[in-house]
Amino acid sequence: MHDQFGPEGIVVDKAIGFWVHRVYQASRNEMFRAFREVGEEVTPEQWAVLIRLWELDARTQTQLAEDTLRDKPTMSRILDGMEARGMVERRVDADDARVRIVKLTRHGRTLQKKLVPVAKRLVERMVAGIPPDALLTTRTALRTMFANLS
Repeated sequence: MHDQFGPEGIVVDKAIGFWVHRVYQASRNEMFRAFREVGEEVTPEQWAVLIRLWELDARTQTQLAEDTLRDKPTMSRILDGMEARGMVERRVDADDARVRIVKLTRHGRTLQKKLVPVAKRLVERMVAGIPPDALLTTRTALRTMFANLS
């Protein structure tokens, strides 16, 4: 990836950060569009929260912020939207009134059967033509880059 630096500066079309960002933006836009097509207004940020709650329901708001790499104020805004759409509910923790527990509603649970197949089709489209070993290498490289920056 050192070829992204030329004698005159950065060669944008060879910059890994540029391509990571482009893929992120394109997949984010496509996901929002695909969810809308099936009648659901779920943002990519809300999708990340839903995935975490489907893994383990009844997490604290702070845990969700950490698990989705969001700061606390951003997580609060994401959950406001999800609560308004009937996907989640927040309750005060019985042991600590400062803590909010986030739980899926019935609607939030039913979204899994509706949206996971949509996301799966999107991922299949995104990785079409890429050999499995190349995808594994890409995932490993991205995780290492993330660890190097953390």
